[in-house]
Amino acid sequence: MKINMDKAIVEFIPETEVETAELEALWIKIANCVGDDKKLSPIGVYIPSEKNVARFHIGGLSEVEANAVPELRAPFDCTVYCLTCNKMQKVAKGDLVPICCGKVMEIMD
Repeated sequence: MKINMDKAIVEFIPETEVETAELEALWIKIANCVGDDKKLSPIGVYIPSEKNVARFHIGGLSEVEANAVPELRAPFDCTVYCLTCNKMQKVAKGDLVPICCGKVMEIMD
């Protein structure tokens, strides 16, 4: 994922089909045409040398929205797996990526 910044504007540019599908799922969760858009707030500190992960909280979600699992569709025929139990499953392009152990399964690229 490439990130461009121009003053107060941040662009997220997916570089793979998997990143495109994940960005679409995030967009659906935070951008609502009917209600208010949501706010991303950073959590903790970002230290690239220790753990190269930046975490954000999505503010303004209702309890239903917060507990909803994003619908992630497979961008191509692929195998998905569960990070918790290591279960694997084949998914066809356009099908919903299944949920396992309470989380959306990961796409193997």
